[in-house]
Amino acid sequence: MTAGSDVGEDRAKEPPVTVGGSALPGGVMMRTRTRVGVAVRREEDGEIVTEGFPVEPPTGRWARWPLMRGVVAIRTALGTGQKSMSIGERLRWEVLPKGETAAEEMEEEEAALGFWGKVAVGFGALLGAGLQIAAFRIGPVVIAKEAGLEGAAFIIADAAIRLALLLGTLLLLSLFKPFRKILKYHGAEHQAIAAFEAGRPLTAAAAAGFSRFHPRCGTSFLVVSAVVSIAIYGAVLAITGVFTYPALIATRLIGAPIVTAVAFEVQRQAAKHADGRLRFLSWPGMWAQRLTTAPPTAAELEVACAALAVALEEPEHARETAEERREDRDPAAVISPQPLA
Repeated sequence: MTAGSDVGEDRAKEPPVTVGGSALPGGVMMRTRTRVGVAVRREEDGEIVTEGFPVEPPTGRWARWPLMRGVVAIRTALGTGQKSMSIGERLRWEVLPKGETAAEEMEEEEAALGFWGKVAVGFGALLGAGLQIAAFRIGPVVIAKEAGLEGAAFIIADAAIRLALLLGTLLLLSLFKPFRKILKYHGAEHQAIAAFEAGRPLTAAAAAGFSRFHPRCGTSFLVVSAVVSIAIYGAVLAITGVFTYPALIATRLIGAPIVTAVAFEVQRQAAKHADGRLRFLSWPGMWAQRLTTAPPTAAELEVACAALAVALEEPEHARETAEERREDRDPAAVISPQPLA
């Protein structure tokens, strides 16, 4: 969530910019309200390659209302995440022929994919969404109900099982080497954002001095969502008194956006007061990030800072390599690729 220090060191004087991001296979995606930056290491030569694209979230007043803004944020994040993943994989594995632009290449890929190829991709996405709902929405309900739990015990067990399944899946994936690399990029994303928020230059050396845990992390959001779901689903059960499978499952599917909206507001307040009276709200999520991040090296931090620099820059500079950045910046800011201590 760099290669360059040309995003000046006097950023503390500028209006604050909220930045988010996520780790990608081989790199990092960073996002501001209006722009996304993607940076990955090209497999062929290890060079950092970047690309950016604009984001156009809803601009209506309703999109900034409490509760509504959480749903809008998650919906926008899903779209930008999918596009960033596609761009990251293209940059990571392919080298553009001379004279060919990224847009031209994407048009060729879409033409080669064909109608049935697009149908297959769409079907795969639907299948993945269905499996996710079955495993993390319906599965915990079935487990808790078949265990004979009722009332408050059922609601708490439902949330605990769902959170345990999510974190357990991440823990299992962390045993595989390719995924451990993603965890390092996740930690690097947090450290680059923390450096930016502290007004430090966008360099790996500066980012290395910050924690890999961040209060606005998606892992923290999962924990907050689990806690919020206890209150919301518990209230629904207490009011309706209906304890059948169709009612419970429907409540989880229909109520998911409500849980998301409330959890977004809770985490937003927790992040704003991470060092104040509400800091206790961040503790569970910050602890859970030990499972979803790993200490990055200078190599991962450089990629994360490069992605953030692209997210903050002008559109005409949306695609360049880290080597091109180095040519225009102070040599003293060049980062050694040695692992951090």
